[in-house]
Amino acid sequence: MDISLNPINFALLMMGVGMTALAVPLLWLSRLPLSVRVPLVTFLLAGTLVISLPPAIALLPALEFYALGIVLPCFMLLPIALSFYVDAITSATPWRWQRKHILHAIPIVLAFMGSVNLWVLPKNDLLQIFSDTSDNLRLWPQMVVVYAFIIMVGWVFLSGYFAIRMFRQLIVYRRSLKQLFANNDQRELYWLSALLSVLALTWLLSLMYSIPLLTNQALPLPVEFLVVIYIVLLWILCVFGSRQQPGFSDRYLPDKDTSLVDVTKESGGKYRKSGLGDTQMQRIATKIESAMRDQQLFLDPGLSLPGLASTLQISPNYISQTLNETLQQTFFDYVNGWRIRYAIPAIIAAEKSILDIAMDSGFNARSSFYKAFKAHTGITPTQYRKKSEGVVGHSQ
Repeated sequence: MDISLNPINFALLMMGVGMTALAVPLLWLSRLPLSVRVPLVTFLLAGTLVISLPPAIALLPALEFYALGIVLPCFMLLPIALSFYVDAITSATPWRWQRKHILHAIPIVLAFMGSVNLWVLPKNDLLQIFSDTSDNLRLWPQMVVVYAFIIMVGWVFLSGYFAIRMFRQLIVYRRSLKQLFANNDQRELYWLSALLSVLALTWLLSLMYSIPLLTNQALPLPVEFLVVIYIVLLWILCVFGSRQQPGFSDRYLPDKDTSLVDVTKESGGKYRKSGLGDTQMQRIATKIESAMRDQQLFLDPGLSLPGLASTLQISPNYISQTLNETLQQTFFDYVNGWRIRYAIPAIIAAEKSILDIAMDSGFNARSSFYKAFKAHTGITPTQYRKKSEGVVGHSQ
């Protein structure tokens, strides 16, 4: 295995190690829940151990024989730790470790067994494995190499499984936010989707690099390409992960009542265990509309589906089903629609700033107001104001 490490690669890799050395203590001492900190710190440490190996080998060449044994369990640990992090940060109730999570340790243990078998091989066998004279290997070293190869192939499938699982989980999570809350600023975790995309690319490239490295063939792309991608990944995770609270933080659902999570539709388009008919849904829709119009509930920035259900004395699931099937909107879009209609006269009057109008209308951020306004009208509040001024001037 020939790993050429030029000064640029060395500097980039050490930059990544230094970034993690700064981020990990800050993360551990942060106010993030322990269930979020542990998998995030584990992921960073495992990834940093992997990228620190080439510089370490450059300084201590004998370490090359044991590098693969270090990489195998670390690679297995990466997708599992990140999956736990996504679980914790998207959970509708405070996330806790459960017995079933022990099963995730099986791939790590299998990888570690391969590592131990590599480490205990005599040095002559290791020299043959990592040289061009591997054809004369004894049976046991050959079996160890085959086992390590199987572990690498298993890591590919494991990473793919967890990547798909995390992407789907984020989609369901955002759908749940829209069904339950009207304000979701800094909770949508789009940065995490971007990170997963970069990570999936990194894992794919790592596979493309691992085979040529093990067989002493030419690399498909310069090593710098993979290193830069990983540094970007590490930067995203350190910067955003250190300040990202769980999406349901401060508004977790009751532990013993997770039925609210079922407000999202099933694949068939019908709500789970729902006995609502069209007539009943129409009555609920009328009651919701009246409450919004007469009590202006939408002006409350913290309005949520459970809060509205408590006010109307109607099941949250029934309200969500009515909104989706009768009014054809999520709770998020429905409430923000009322807020935009309330804000439009103030936009036209032009007596207040856009920010003041946003806050008066129930939004808690200028950016969310702009996004919702454009989604409902097709243009920004500023453009709407200029357009209305033009219409007035033309009529005069």
